[in-house]
Amino acid sequence: MSCCRNHGKRIVIAIAILFVALPVLAQKTASPTCPSKPIVLALFEFGNLYRDGTGLDKDISDIMAERSGCRFDVRVMQRQYTWPALQDGSIDMTLSAVALPERTAFSWATPYLWMKYMVVLRKDVDSSIHSKADFIADPNLKLGTGHAYVHGRSYDEFVTQLRNIGRVVDVADTDRLFKMFKADRFQAVISTQIAYTSYLKDDIQADKVRIEDWSPGKPKDELNLLISKKNFTQDEARLWGELIKAMNADGTLLRLLSKYVDQADAIKMLAP
Repeated sequence: MSCCRNHGKRIVIAIAILFVALPVLAQKTASPTCPSKPIVLALFEFGNLYRDGTGLDKDISDIMAERSGCRFDVRVMQRQYTWPALQDGSIDMTLSAVALPERTAFSWATPYLWMKYMVVLRKDVDSSIHSKADFIADPNLKLGTGHAYVHGRSYDEFVTQLRNIGRVVDVADTDRLFKMFKADRFQAVISTQIAYTSYLKDDIQADKVRIEDWSPGKPKDELNLLISKKNFTQDEARLWGELIKAMNADGTLLRLLSKYVDQADAIKMLAP
């Protein structure tokens, strides 16, 4: 009987070990297949997403390379050049992208961050300005934006209205955008916390800017991993998406994001 009991215990232990190992085995099975050449991944300068060689997207790309075992060629590109390059296959992937219909025509999308776009105003803007309608009604106010930037679904019509009346200033890159904002070349920008805090940290602390939500109650906007359909099949892209989702599930994304924003804000950004 003792022999049988010991045999039974060994079976239970073996089953327990198997259940512990299953997630690891599943993760290994679901790993993406590395292409023969390095994966070209485009980053863009946008505050704490990427700036001066560091940022959340650089951290994520490093983890993607580490976990997949694939070689990565990470390049910094202006956003206006990223989309045609993703479409023709000269780059393979990009991060923190809004999955507009015209972009998902040539790329596979996996969301991993949910951001709220805010209006950042100079402190000297009249205190009566607290809405899109108020801003449009004052002919002296202009909005600054970057080439090929998206401002979130809640602000698309607002930006279009301003552009139609000649009150939008287009700037080549985000660093220059915020320098011009500080120099009063325009009085407002639309941005997300992870970006504007990088450029305006001192101004926020000195109370030189106002940050307002002009789309309260509206859903947050998704930021995605976009993968070129020219170079990857849907099944191949799905495996890369699963890798990103695993980074969220095991707390890696929260740990990385908490380097750049408070943990409470990071938690909100990781939930739809």
